[in-house]
Amino acid sequence: METPRPEAVALISGGKDSLLALYHAIANGYNVVALANLHPPITTTSNVPTSCSTDATGTSIYEPSTTSSLGPAALKSDELDSYMYQTIGHTLLPLYAQCLGLPLYRREIAGGTVNTQLDYGFSKGSGDETEDLTLLLSSVRARHPNVIAVTSGAILSTYQRTRIESVCARLGLTSLAYLWRMEQEEVLAQLATLGFDAKIVKVAALGLDDAWLWRNVADPEVVARLGALKSRWGINPAGEGGEYETLVVSAPGWTGRIVVPEEARVVNSEGGGAAWVGFSEASVQPVEGGERRQEEWAEALQQPSILDPEFESLLETLPTPSVPIVPPQTFQETSDDTPLLPITTTTATILHIANLVSPSANTSLIDELHEVFTTLTSLIAPHPLTAITSITLLLRHMSDFATINSAYTTYFPLPLPPSRVCISVPGLPASRNIMLSATLSLSPSPRKGLHVQSRSYWAPANIGPYSQAVLSSGWWEVAGQIPLVPAEMSLHPASDVRGQCVLALQHLHKIWDAVGAAETLAAIAWVVDEATLPTVAAAWKAHCPARPLMVLQATELPRGAAVEWVGFASAAEEEDEDGTVKREVEMVFADAETVGESVRKLALQVGGGGNDVVTVYLPVATGSVQAFLGAWSGRGGQVGVVPVAAVWDAAGMRRGVGCVIRRG
Repeated sequence: METPRPEAVALISGGKDSLLALYHAIANGYNVVALANLHPPITTTSNVPTSCSTDATGTSIYEPSTTSSLGPAALKSDELDSYMYQTIGHTLLPLYAQCLGLPLYRREIAGGTVNTQLDYGFSKGSGDETEDLTLLLSSVRARHPNVIAVTSGAILSTYQRTRIESVCARLGLTSLAYLWRMEQEEVLAQLATLGFDAKIVKVAALGLDDAWLWRNVADPEVVARLGALKSRWGINPAGEGGEYETLVVSAPGWTGRIVVPEEARVVNSEGGGAAWVGFSEASVQPVEGGERRQEEWAEALQQPSILDPEFESLLETLPTPSVPIVPPQTFQETSDDTPLLPITTTTATILHIANLVSPSANTSLIDELHEVFTTLTSLIAPHPLTAITSITLLLRHMSDFATINSAYTTYFPLPLPPSRVCISVPGLPASRNIMLSATLSLSPSPRKGLHVQSRSYWAPANIGPYSQAVLSSGWWEVAGQIPLVPAEMSLHPASDVRGQCVLALQHLHKIWDAVGAAETLAAIAWVVDEATLPTVAAAWKAHCPARPLMVLQATELPRGAAVEWVGFASAAEEEDEDGTVKREVEMVFADAETVGESVRKLALQVGGGGNDVVTVYLPVATGSVQAFLGAWSGRGGQVGVVPVAAVWDAAGMRRGVGCVIRRG
């Protein structure tokens, strides 16, 4: 018996991006069962079809068997000036139910633009227009209870994406944004491949005038001219800067085509060069043989390769591990029950807390995490938890992750939570299952970062309480990256260690690129098995030659991954509050067999800079965290200690101890 495809609702504006996103959802295995649209208040009743029903909340429902034509539509634009919703041509939207053979749910935009922050935070009763989407999707769920996902056409708009993600998170839905950060030329190419007829209905940019109106943006001649305007004036070829808007009148699988006679199209203009099309009538013209199974609609769509060309080339250069990757290994645990006090380092711009564990042993993981966060809250006071920019979460057993993460979520109910690195390591203090370190910014500047919760082809979604990256006093704090296939959120095959290594490194690179990091400074690669080491070292040397690398062995990584990349990068000059500070990462190593020897050798290399944050990576065979901190005491400068199974340098040499010094 064929497994049912998961159900999704498509947010549509009539524009090319929202409808192309629908086809990508189909290509990724979803069954789109409904369309949804928000529209401005209707200023005339002549274009409102009478053949629709209304639910108890005021949402209008158009069934596919109705609305084959409209009466006179608005001749002049009554679109809203909204960063969130495209509303140009909204009077034609009821026709899409007939064309696609899917019910259309529509609701009036009653709210306004209240919250103007890029990263949306829900505030009950705020009256923001985003909450109209919550009501609309609730209406869809009431009639389609099996819907689990929402498609949208966001490409570069963080403003739009974060609002959709906020609504989806609160309704328990998965946000699908398959066009996110897709090259705009590729968007246009896919429209042409599928055979979209996407008419330009509004222009508002230098080089675009009313002669462009009602042209098909997927037409090769139009695409070429848009490319020329990009070269000359720097416009966005897919209109991501508001240069133009479109309405799709025909696409694969549609049973009808939207027809607007030439005499029914009225061109409107205003100062500044903007022009748009008004409609006096429109209808659906049946398409012979147009009806097909939904799975066939997107057959011509070529889904992107999981690796970009640069990383495909990198993959081909890497050695294959000489021995099979083994399951997580067991390492000798410490029996040291010496009390461990947290380490606090304060610089001019950040506060760093390391080696934070529960003050007492607990019978419950939830209680243990609660004690850790209670202590953390007191240590950073008067600063709130929301000031934290990054967290490293060390677990005794990765199998505890689901339980711990469910509780962890409750501490960061904000739109831009800290980035996070999560690994399982040996050598945690006796009777403790969690050790945490945290960095928080002391800067008064507004919080900035990247938290993508939507599934896409770009990089893994962070569907949880951590961001991909958060800016912290001139540094980009980036979450650890494992080799998840972004569109599916499944782990790249474990048998392909080279592929895992390169895919995870590509994720790190894409995040740095998305936030505009100025310079890659260094990286840590966490591995589970030593056999991965040559692959990891070769990948980093090829991608970032001459940049420091430290390879660390964990007992287990999230989702059973073979590698997890953690990067260090500085912010662009315009985002750095103190551009005079030189930011750099130094990695030092020592060959030592005992804690005392490790301390003596590291102390000779680790300076005491007032803006330095120092983290020591100590193999469990060398000694315990408590023993190292006890031996280090009095040597000047605070250091955090992370217990690991093994340490290697960039050349693949096993070292007795490693140390990362973040300066500036």
